[in-house]
Amino acid sequence: MRPIAATLFPLCSALGYTFAALMLKRATERGVGPWRVMVIVNCTAALLFAPWWLKGGNPFEWSHFFHALLSGVTFFIGQILTFLALSRGDVSITTPVLGTKVILVAFFAVLFAREHLTPTLWIAALLTTLATALLGGEIRTNRARVLPSILFGFSAATAYASADIQQLNWAPGWGFGHYAPVMFATVGALSLSMIPLLPEPLSTMPRRSVVWAVGGGILLSLQATGIAYSIAEFHEVTLTNILYNTRGVWSVLLVWAAGHWFSNTERSVGNAIMGRRLAGAGLLLLAVLLGLRH
Repeated sequence: MRPIAATLFPLCSALGYTFAALMLKRATERGVGPWRVMVIVNCTAALLFAPWWLKGGNPFEWSHFFHALLSGVTFFIGQILTFLALSRGDVSITTPVLGTKVILVAFFAVLFAREHLTPTLWIAALLTTLATALLGGEIRTNRARVLPSILFGFSAATAYASADIQQLNWAPGWGFGHYAPVMFATVGALSLSMIPLLPEPLSTMPRRSVVWAVGGGILLSLQATGIAYSIAEFHEVTLTNILYNTRGVWSVLLVWAAGHWFSNTERSVGNAIMGRRLAGAGLLLLAVLLGLRH
């Protein structure tokens, strides 16, 4: 029988990601800036993943270490692209576009992980592409923000998909308890190395904005834990990403209903555009239902 945690962890991570994205979006718009937010988020992730080392794993080998290191570098690239998308685009577009990761994961799983995907899972993954077309349908009315959302979001999805396949192939050999701390320690170290390149020092950040950045960073790290653990423990990389895609549904609903709580003004684009985005998010939900039925 399939463990219920294999479903709950990705679903909870999806909701957590959406709240984190809104919090980080507010932080970037209130004086922190995307690059300082990224440093805070990634250093927070490194600290929160460190205790997983106590879970233990297989004996140390240099090959395991370098695999985890490479996964960290790949994930870090995805983080940079994500913050570019969130800072220059719209959360309600960027978040669902990141959902294209699921079809990339499906292709990569077949090509590099020797997985066999059923027709139902392929259909569920392909629905993401149709959803993306709907989500980007208003491109001519808001080109300045839609294009960065799609371009940077899709590039980030590619990097994250690569990191997922790396975890699927390599994490079991060392154990999640060892692999994840090294992977995210790498992410944190790369972020710290960027501090001298920041346009403004961390010490000049407005205090109120720091609260949003730290809160968003903690929430983003917790949801990343749920996804990384699900992939490593349940070995359902495609279905896990289909479930995680419900963040596209939550992003549209939260921006529409509660975005003003986070000083988010994306709902002002109009009901027609938000309705089209919601329809695209609905296709992602259909993909989830197909995946669970499978």
